Amino acid sequence: MTLGPFKPVNFTRWGSWEQNPLDNRSWQWRLNWLSFLSYLMAYHHASENDAVLDFARESVESWLDTYLETDTTYPFEFIWHDHATALRAEQLVLLAYYSRRYAPNWAKLNAKFLVYVEKALKTHGNWLAKDSFYSEHTNHGLEQARVLLLLGTVFEGEQAKQWQQIAQQRISSELEFSFTDEGVHVENSPAYHIFVFKVFLGIIKDYPKEVLGGLSSQFDVFAHKALRFITHILRPDGLLPPIGDTEQLPTSNMYRDAFGHMPEYQHLLYALTNGKQGERPPESNVVYPHSGYAVFRDLWPGQEDYRNALHCIVKVGCSSRYHHQQDEGHISLYAGGEDWLIDSGLYNYSGKDPVRRYMRSRSAHNIPLVSDAGYDADFEHRLSAWEVTTFDDSPSLPFVEMALNVLPQVAHKRRVALDSALHELSVVDQFHCNDGQPREVILQWHFPQDKQISIQGNRAIISSATGSQLLMDIQGAQPDSLSVVKGRQGERVFSAFSAKANQFESSQLLRVVFAPSSALEVTSRFHLALSPQRKLAASHARLVKGESLEALTALMDRSGIWQHTLVLGNTSLVSRLGKLHQDKGCGFVSVLTDNDRASQHLDDQLEDEGLKLWAQSLSLAGSASCDAVAGDVSDHALRGLKGISLLIIGASDFSDRHLEALLGKLLPMLLSRLAPTAQVWLTADMNVSLKALCQQWADRHGLKVAELAF
Repeated sequence: MTLGPFKPVNFTRWGSWEQNPLDNRSWQWRLNWLSFLSYLMAYHHASENDAVLDFARESVESWLDTYLETDTTYPFEFIWHDHATALRAEQLVLLAYYSRRYAPNWAKLNAKFLVYVEKALKTHGNWLAKDSFYSEHTNHGLEQARVLLLLGTVFEGEQAKQWQQIAQQRISSELEFSFTDEGVHVENSPAYHIFVFKVFLGIIKDYPKEVLGGLSSQFDVFAHKALRFITHILRPDGLLPPIGDTEQLPTSNMYRDAFGHMPEYQHLLYALTNGKQGERPPESNVVYPHSGYAVFRDLWPGQEDYRNALHCIVKVGCSSRYHHQQDEGHISLYAGGEDWLIDSGLYNYSGKDPVRRYMRSRSAHNIPLVSDAGYDADFEHRLSAWEVTTFDDSPSLPFVEMALNVLPQVAHKRRVALDSALHELSVVDQFHCNDGQPREVILQWHFPQDKQISIQGNRAIISSATGSQLLMDIQGAQPDSLSVVKGRQGERVFSAFSAKANQFESSQLLRVVFAPSSALEVTSRFHLALSPQRKLAASHARLVKGESLEALTALMDRSGIWQHTLVLGNTSLVSRLGKLHQDKGCGFVSVLTDNDRASQHLDDQLEDEGLKLWAQSLSLAGSASCDAVAGDVSDHALRGLKGISLLIIGASDFSDRHLEALLGKLLPMLLSRLAPTAQVWLTADMNVSLKALCQQWADRHGLKVAELAF
């Protein structure tokens, strides 16, 4: 017999409902809510063999004969377990309906059995309706209310009406509690966000308005926000991040019928299909200060290179007791098609398992360990002991700052910032011992087992077989030691990762140890040096590649962007572009040069070539310094610039650092000077970081970007 994701076990006959052959509570749970009935019905539908339904009947009779007359005092937990009871009732409803609808002859022959099932369903309904049995404000409670609404619908009479009313009130309460005002589910796990959202969606789809009452409009209030969270939390490889009790698996798309008209669905579709369908989301970075998440990306690539984007998740704090892990301040990092900083995952739900205990502990996350400091005995303390103090979700330099007081003995502040153009992640940690006692601090950084970790003094180099590297430098307080530990030894787990339930593998932990101190400030700076193939893919993802100067003419014809071409860098293009405008007989070219001398030289060249009517040079003298203020550029260099239909940016006339300083000042100021249909072209000689900077600016303002080869 095979139940869900578990391996097969030997089966002899029905009756051993309390067995535990795999030493796993989840397997027992599945057995006792009769999860196999759906598969038996599907098999019967395919085979039309009534012996299959006989087999199903025998299982149900065995369970009901043994347990229907018991109550919650029975010593085995999954007989009248809150969630198992609801799901078992649903299976019995489905079996009764299926038998009458698709096997009417079998149903007539087994009429007495179906009466027994109806009796059992009423018993289950009575349990589900009890306030004392209801697990309020949990996903279990939601499932109880959902199935109670089902029972209130399939039965008739006053009792059924009461069940409906109770279910409606509870579902409304669950809906109000389950999601924050930001549309994020409170049970600390992306997987449960999706699960609970789909449960609510199923309820709204399955019942008419007269049964739902105001539930439908209540659901609509937050649905678009819930979709947005899924869009951003999904990794570039299409998988869910293993945060909290989440498996690193893909998720399905069941949202089109209900939300296909919403822009948020089109953005989600883009994420679900790795850029093949839908529309690019308008923002790369999102922060949920009330829900305890921040998600940063370098960009939303096209389908060819979608998997290579950078994706960073920060888990700030927990919102409820359910499915929480001790992960306040955790950071995950994915880039170039692979994992770098990783979370631990779910593994299983067995509290006795040493691996499960590890998965939920601080030791399993990229957060510090502090000696002689532990959580408050009252869990409620954790819910209010974290705060997002400030953040910025701008495209190029997002950050989030948090105050973490979950360890009452220590005040911890963490700042996580991403320079998406440079692919640099910085983490600033500040510690203050509230009682003045010195404490040892260990920063923990978990990496996949496929990475090579080299320690060089107070620096670590994490290398991938792809050729990419992550360079970690320590700034500020200097550590006593850096070391790497791996895997598990006996009951002790040093570093482990679980992508799927009931499976785990060894991972690697880089421990950065600081001597005992009552106060400490340290910056951990991570720089991604992606291999050329991965780096180009990640940064060029939204560029139209390899357009020649000749193709530019055709594009300008198609797009009607002949009015005003502005060139920054690559002055060698100006004569050729001026000639294009001259041949077309419309528009002109402006070029921004580094200084007055270069500007005058270019003007003389244009005059000699007879292009002065079609091209002009403007000097950036005094505005190219990194210390120059934006006003200098505005008053001097940009005089007369307006109606720019095509902006071409290149690097041949500037150093990378010089051009980066210029772009930081000029791009925002050029925006008001662009025509409504303006396009941006980047020359092939620009480095990846500068292209990413320009790409993000263009993305932010809805400008089309292409690459110019010449």
